This record gives sequence, structure tokens and C-alpha cells, in this order.
Amino acid sequence: MRRELLACAFSLVCAGCGGDESSATSGGGGSAATAGASGGGGQAASGGGGTAGTAATVGSGASGGTGAVPPTDGGGGTPSQVPSYDVNAAKRSGCQFGSGLKTTDTVGPQVPHGDALPFEHIVVLMMENRSFDHYFSSLPAYGVTDVDVASPTDSNPDPTSGKPVQRYHETRYCIEDVNHEWDGTHTQYNAGSMDGFVTTNNPGGARAMGYYTDKDLPFYYWASKTFSMSDRHFCSLLGPTWPNRFFFYGATSWGNIHTGSIDPITSDTFYKAPKITDQLKQAGRSWKIYRDGATSFAVVWGLSSENIGVHTTEFYKDVQADTLPHVSIIDPNFLGAGQNDEHPPANIQLGQQFVSNIYQAIAGNPTVWKKTVLIVFYDEHGGFYDHVPPPEACEPDNLLPPTNRFDRLGIRTPLFIMSPFNKAGYVSHLVTDITSVTRFIQNRFDLPSLTKRDSNAWPMLDMFDFANPPFVTPPSGAPSAAPDPAGVTWCSQNPPGTGLP
Repeated sequence: MRRELLACAFSLVCAGCGGDESSATSGGGGSAATAGASGGGGQAASGGGGTAGTAATVGSGASGGTGAVPPTDGGGGTPSQVPSYDVNAAKRSGCQFGSGLKTTDTVGPQVPHGDALPFEHIVVLMMENRSFDHYFSSLPAYGVTDVDVASPTDSNPDPTSGKPVQRYHETRYCIEDVNHEWDGTHTQYNAGSMDGFVTTNNPGGARAMGYYTDKDLPFYYWASKTFSMSDRHFCSLLGPTWPNRFFFYGATSWGNIHTGSIDPITSDTFYKAPKITDQLKQAGRSWKIYRDGATSFAVVWGLSSENIGVHTTEFYKDVQADTLPHVSIIDPNFLGAGQNDEHPPANIQLGQQFVSNIYQAIAGNPTVWKKTVLIVFYDEHGGFYDHVPPPEACEPDNLLPPTNRFDRLGIRTPLFIMSPFNKAGYVSHLVTDITSVTRFIQNRFDLPSLTKRDSNAWPMLDMFDFANPPFVTPPSGAPSAAPDPAGVTWCSQNPPGTGLP
């Protein structure tokens, strides 16, 4: 019976993954890319020391970036951003903490935690398949200068033409999927050269070098500039959707590296291992999954009512009635005409509108707003270019993949947080990954870590000012997130974009 349920769940969720596995056939992705691409390194090092929020060992990295001010320590953040109560930052950087520990053990006894924190609800909204530079490299022109972004002149080699492909402003909102599988992403990373994005997506691999601006993503740019964001947030591994989403739930992928299949050797662990939702339930804390489409991601663990969740119309009702659970996990619509998860070829502006609607609902109820934290982040980079080499990471457990290891984070992705307590216009340079969101939840509800990865993760607390909340009243001036009619029309009348526009 469990196998039948799993097959059903896989068919539902795979339909919404936009062909994660099949995307590997576009351009292959096994052999190393040609080295020596211009750009692809910024001032960040390829070293790192895990997901801790401390200065990491500086490595080598190609020059690049714009006039924006990047971190100076090779990807581990600036010492001035490390709170005084974080007395164990160096130990976390060295992956010295095992599983089963609370943040009072791994950060320090004075860390703000538990019911002493002034909020009751955490809303997590994980979107799909976009890299940081792909979305946010135009932030300096928008007025956010303390941020590390790629240069417009960064490029990747194209072996089919013999000429490099330079980054360009993408004018199409619906793009053909790009390679983001385990082998393909390791080729894109290429030992820190960050030069395999075009070759792993040929033919038409130039589309991996496109980027958007505030004109394309006005609400995202406003939210990131107004509240708090990170330019050192990475997905949890160099691979696709499912394993990265597993890291949110379990702080590991239990050895799995693919979307749509589970290693039979670890399948029992996959089912039985504790997850953040189990921790919440055992601690007497409420949680609920809200899905905007026909399925939620959690159905991969079986078709229980908890895993299936309820439609997001119930989220809006719960906000209005002030009946949100302690943790709300929101899944966008992964498939069909209403797809708004931002996974190619979905229209990115439909996803932006969805996120804006969630924010506006929370901000529109003053009682709920004053006690809620909304975290928006992405499962992985989707195959799109980013210039920062991912740092080293703490291996979560002894369940290892058949090739490579889990000792490095994945490609950099967007993360921004909106709440009354977020520092205004703050850019965090402290290294985080998906398990940092898990750790933030654990810190609020005094839950122990699940694996070595979340035990050594920084829980993003530098992004908050709990003593003097900057946004007791929600800020004004949020731009409209209504999709551009011309972009919607283009998507409806054309096949997804590939190559250059």
C-alpha cells in the first residue's frame, strides 16, 4: 500500500516539478565545462566552513561583480554582523556540533529564543528554481548598494559557437527549463569557476545567462530593499528540487539526489526519519500546509490529510480570523494553467503576484501582522547563472550520494523576510542555506536539531531587531504585483523562450 501511495504522490508532485529530471537531457551535464570564463567569482571565495554565520577562510575566486560592496571575507559574512550572543560561531563554522542540540547549545545561552521572542507565527513560502543573480543582480541600480552581484559583462563559454555568452536582460517572462540536476549543477559549479551554465543547457543554453530587473519584479525588489534580505543564502546541495526541499523538512535528503525517485536503500529512513513537522507536533505546536494548486510537496511522504494540506483560500480565511497555526507552510501551484511556482516555463510575474497576495493578507490584518514572520525563499537555482561559488557545508549524516558528497552548499538563491521585526534595508552577508529556515523555526519553538547540518546552521537572527521593531505598522509604498498584460500575452502566444531573445 505504501508503494502505491508513493507512486501516486510522485506522479502528482513530479507533474509540478516542470520536468526536473528530464531537463538534464538538455545539454547533458556530465563532463566539466570549459574553464576560464570571464566573470564567475566576484570577491567571494569558494571556501566556506559550512552554514555558520562567521568569517570563512578566503579562497581563490575570479574577479567580477559590480560597484556594489560585497562581503570581504570570502562568503562567510562580515564580523560586524555576528551578534554578541553568538559565542559558538567558530565552532559551527567547523561543523563541530552534532544532531539533537538546541540553539542555546549551538549559538549560545543568551540567544533570543522560544517564547521570549515577540512573534507567534512563522509563514514559510518556498518558490522554485531561480538564482540570486538571475533575479537580483540589478539591486545596486535600485539603490541597494551593500550587495554582491554579478557584473553585466560576466559570461560563460559556449562550446557550440566558440564564443562566450555575456549576461543580458531577459525580456521574456516564460523561459524553457534549464538544467539543474545533480551532474549538471556540479558541471555549472565546476570547482568554483561557475562557467558551465551555457554548456549544460545547449542547445539554446544562452538563456541561462539572462537576468531580470526591478521593472520585471517590482514587488520583489521593493520587499528586499524595504525589509531584510540575504546575499549569502544558498540552496542546500548542488542539485534539483526534491533533495533541496527534503533539507527543509529533514535537514538532509537521506542520500537522495534526484527529483521523482527515492534511493531504495534509504527509503525506510526517508519515511521514518523525524522531520520538522514531527518536531512541532511532538512539542504541541500547530502547523498546517496550504497549497495553491492540486497538490502539496509533502505528499511524497504519503497522502495523509496533513500532507495534502488545504487550499490557500483557507490561509486567507485563517489570517482574517486570526487562527493561523504556529507554522504555515505554503506551496504555490506546481502545475496547470494556474502554475505560479516560478519554475520554468511558468510566468515569473504570476509567482510574484502570489507572494504579494500572501504578504498583503498578513499586512492587512494588524493583529496578525504584529506577531508574524514571513520568509520567502527558493528551493534551488533552477540552472540559472550565479557568480558566487557555493561554500563548503557540514555533511548532515552518513547517508551519502553515489557520486560527489553533501559537503558543499548549492547555488545562491534569493531569500527575503518580511515582518514587523526585520531590520530596514538590511542585507545579511552571513552564510545560510535552506536548513537555516528550519533552524529559525527550531529556535522559536525550542526544538533540537535534526542532523549535523541544521545543528551548525545560522538561524538568520542578524536580520531582526526584536527590541525596537522597525515595522510595527506595515510600510507603505508596495508596488503593484499585477502581471504585465504584454508579458502574459507573449507567454500565451509563444513557446517558452530559449537561447537569446
